[in-house]
Amino acid sequence: MLATAAIVVVADGNSAVIYKNIGHDSIILELVEAVSPPSMAAEGQQGHAPVEQSPNDAQEATFVGHLVHKLNAMALANKLPDEVAIVADPSSLGHMRPLYHAELKKRIVTELSKTLVKASPVDVAAALTKG
Repeated sequence: MLATAAIVVVADGNSAVIYKNIGHDSIILELVEAVSPPSMAAEGQQGHAPVEQSPNDAQEATFVGHLVHKLNAMALANKLPDEVAIVADPSSLGHMRPLYHAELKKRIVTELSKTLVKASPVDVAAALTKG
């Protein structure tokens, strides 16, 4: 069970949605922010990509790099709650994990390897409940 005010980040290589749990005895997600590559364009490229990646793979890696950079900055500025859940497709989750700062890592209480970025908040909450 996620704590009230926990943040849930649902991502894939093209977009992300950040929710806040407003439930007290259950997971009820409220939209905080939708994140897309255009909203992060000013932040420049993040990380490095192996040369064998396709342009699409490189774009996805860059996007998740930006997303993790944003989450790391929020953690370092103490703008994240003590509980964060990450829900991402397997590829994105694989790109994200090595980029987590220690301050973000200690807040992550669950990771779910699923593609749910286009799912409803109710479906995301149900997936988190099932674990």
